[in-house]
Amino acid sequence: MEEYTDSGEDKNVFSDDDNDNNYFTISTQKNRTSKNTDSSPLDPKRLAEEISKIEPKHEKEKKKLFESYFKFKENLENGGDNYCFKFNKMYNDLKLDYSVLVSGFGSKVQLIETFINELCTDGPSIHFKGYLPNLSVKDLLFKITFSLFGVDKKITSPIIHCNFIKSIFESGGKDINKIRQTYGGTFEYGIPDHLYIVIHNIDGYSLRNESSQTTLALLATIPQIHMIATVDAIGAQLLWDNRMLSNFNWTTYSMPTYQPYDLELSYEVDTKGGVGNGTNKNLQPSTILTVLKSLTGISTDIFKELLTCLIEKKKKKIEFKILFDICRDNFLVSSELGLKIQLREFIDHKIIIQKDIGDTAFLILPIEISVMEFILSQLESST
Repeated sequence: MEEYTDSGEDKNVFSDDDNDNNYFTISTQKNRTSKNTDSSPLDPKRLAEEISKIEPKHEKEKKKLFESYFKFKENLENGGDNYCFKFNKMYNDLKLDYSVLVSGFGSKVQLIETFINELCTDGPSIHFKGYLPNLSVKDLLFKITFSLFGVDKKITSPIIHCNFIKSIFESGGKDINKIRQTYGGTFEYGIPDHLYIVIHNIDGYSLRNESSQTTLALLATIPQIHMIATVDAIGAQLLWDNRMLSNFNWTTYSMPTYQPYDLELSYEVDTKGGVGNGTNKNLQPSTILTVLKSLTGISTDIFKELLTCLIEKKKKKIEFKILFDICRDNFLVSSELGLKIQLREFIDHKIIIQKDIGDTAFLILPIEISVMEFILSQLESST
């Protein structure tokens, strides 16, 4: 005889109570991640070839947008005013003791370089690549004192270093020989009335800290320094408190270019790591070639001499003095200081590594000989 129940429920019917119970049962189970999380990376040479096959789009529209920021004739035809162009406004703002902050989608490296070359010709310019994860604000300060004044002095505190730079500018009216005695530099170009500091990606990874931003803000307060910076992060203004904002004294410009972030992404990071065999696996040929495109002809020629010498000797390192002798004989540099200045960009990008072994200074190129040969062939074919 069947037992009678008055619940009236079918055992196969799904209920909300069952759903709640199942949730806690399932949530206590451990999630298992597949071991095949990363595919094997492409060979650097093949990766560069595949990327080069991608055809750019909307080039005419991008060029027209880019030129609209500074081309006088086209703007006049559209009923514009001479002082309505953004480049003119930016330059005037710099002269009125404002710092210029440029935002907008797309790489702005070429845009700012054009602005500096076209308008900011009354003083030297120093460019700092904030998108490089290896750099810090100390590198910028050293670049100012070393490249501009020839002062090779290590100062541990960025704030003290910033005040040191400020004191140099304040002594601009004194006799140059007395200034050399005081600060110990060469001061080959004297003390400029205007110095343009360009910071590509002031919101870069290595600059996202209070110490770096405080130092940059103090630099911006020096009357002779005119600061131009770019940002890409939406919340970049959260980096600055009221005191920093007062010191920077920003005037902002939205100038999208829709250009690819080739330079900003040129230093690729290999998340899978590698074996330390004297070769930097993160340093791709495409990275080096992209960096070389942004440098002067002299810097490229020096790098070609370095590659040629290392390939002939089948080594990855060379004495600094040997490279200097080669470059001097080829009329590329006239002093060791000049060579150090030319090599600074390569060192910043970790393309070249400096190392002292005993009393001898060496330059190390952490890539395979075959990669050196490939890069040299690319450079020679492009000339």
